[in-house]
Amino acid sequence: MAQGAFELFQLRCFVAVAQERNFRRAAVRMNMTQPPLSRQIKLLEHGVGVTLFDRNQGGVRLTPAGESFLVTASDILQRAEAAVLAARQAERGEIGALAIGFVPSAALDFIPRIVVALKQNLPGVTFTVTEMMSYEIIEALQSGQLDLGLTRARTNQGGIESLRVVNEPFVLALPRDHPLATAETVALSDLDGMPMIGYSDERGGFLRSIHKTAFASVGISPTIVQEVSQTHTVVALVNSGLGTGLVPRSAEAIAMANTVFRTIDLPERCRSTLYLNSSPNSAGPLHEQASETIIATLDAVPP
Repeated sequence: MAQGAFELFQLRCFVAVAQERNFRRAAVRMNMTQPPLSRQIKLLEHGVGVTLFDRNQGGVRLTPAGESFLVTASDILQRAEAAVLAARQAERGEIGALAIGFVPSAALDFIPRIVVALKQNLPGVTFTVTEMMSYEIIEALQSGQLDLGLTRARTNQGGIESLRVVNEPFVLALPRDHPLATAETVALSDLDGMPMIGYSDERGGFLRSIHKTAFASVGISPTIVQEVSQTHTVVALVNSGLGTGLVPRSAEAIAMANTVFRTIDLPERCRSTLYLNSSPNSAGPLHEQASETIIATLDAVPP
């Protein structure tokens, strides 16, 4: 063995002798006989180039060089064990980092559920969640900046895999003193000509298109008094008394003093969906574990 070279097994033998101060006890601890243990120590001393133990009839003790070497040897062994553990955890998807993008409306109910579940199931993983628009999520998935993304619509761009994880109904947000606020269920036809807060075409286009489909199905034309991009803004304007708003049921998580939510009878196809999109650049146990956790968490949300 070249000078300066040694093996982890030799370090383990050395630490055992250093701690036991006795070759026989150290051999028992290492589950080996004494002669092979002594040979490993001699090979280590040759490799390091110094005498590590003083041997005499009374036993063994560390030389000054041995005392110094023990500190470093113990640290190397601890680091080696930590490296093995980390590799095994990475193989099982228990450690690492994951970036998740989500559309703003998912923050109302779904993202809090997901973050809690991920932290409970994968405590060794660092998660970054970022609010983005759908087109930004798709671009970030394709470029590898995101590992997972939650969007309202399905995509098939650039090898991205999309799985529907939420299919929730819409509810009607109403000012508390609105005539329809006392009804348990509102008919879609009741909205004809009614002042409403709608979604803008530019940044709320997916939900806007569902509304248009619903209105067309019964031939009504609500009066859209304001168009906004975010669900929480719709609810805030409803709360001010400006009009009503057709919002995903998860918006009921927004508690405002002057707003109530009522069930509304809509065609079955007019529902608010959420898709889990996977980056074509992300694969492996961590990605799989996180995806399974998100799917299971959202499966528990009432349909």
